[in-house]
Amino acid sequence: MGTKSVGGLSSLLSPFNIMLSPMYNNVFSAILTILYVKTVMELAHFIRVKYKVIELSRKFVHLAACSFVIFWPFFDSNHWGWRLNITVPWVMSLRLLYKGAILKDPEDEDVRSMSRTSSPSELLYGPLQMTLIMCYVGLTKYMTNTGVIIMASLVGDWLAAIVGLQYGKFKYNVPLSGEKSLEGTVGCIIGTMCGIWFYSYMCDIEVEGGWLIMLSYGCISAVVEATSIKNWDNLLLAVAMEISANHLPNYIVR
Repeated sequence: MGTKSVGGLSSLLSPFNIMLSPMYNNVFSAILTILYVKTVMELAHFIRVKYKVIELSRKFVHLAACSFVIFWPFFDSNHWGWRLNITVPWVMSLRLLYKGAILKDPEDEDVRSMSRTSSPSELLYGPLQMTLIMCYVGLTKYMTNTGVIIMASLVGDWLAAIVGLQYGKFKYNVPLSGEKSLEGTVGCIIGTMCGIWFYSYMCDIEVEGGWLIMLSYGCISAVVEATSIKNWDNLLLAVAMEISANHLPNYIVR
């Protein structure tokens, strides 16, 4: 089956004298991502049933989706199969399109776990945007600084919603965006910074500029999250953070 993989999942199995070919390494890594998502969806169902708060299960799925980047190091980039890192988001994109645009069953488990109002059409906004962003990042920004920053901004979006929902007292309104809270905006900054630190650490990717540039990314993500057109914040965050990642280091890192 060709040469043995010396990186990725094989490096974790080497203490057990298990070496995989690059192809098998990437196939098994993709299977791990599938098991991860199956576990996440079961936990989301448990959270929704136990706590009776749909927003908690939605945001749990949101955070888990952002964190698919922690599986990147398992794939062997020397073999074309590293592209299998988008197996789950690609399948989920088709699934969300089918359930949101064709099936339209308000009692469907995905609809109940990932929508606010049990409306199937909601799957075509935030959830579908998320999976398409994951596909784009996984194919074009795999194991890059930019990929980490984009997904970390979505962690900020997640924390903004959680903090705003639980602790938001100082409210403000932005045209076309809806009501936001100052606490949620601060949460977005912190969440983005923590996401960049954690994902870069897990993927062994250096973020140039240290805490100053991470704070800058956090502030940018907070402004975009607070001013984005309702239901389009995920997409606008991804676009803004890619532009920022391409240009901001030129001004901050000398």
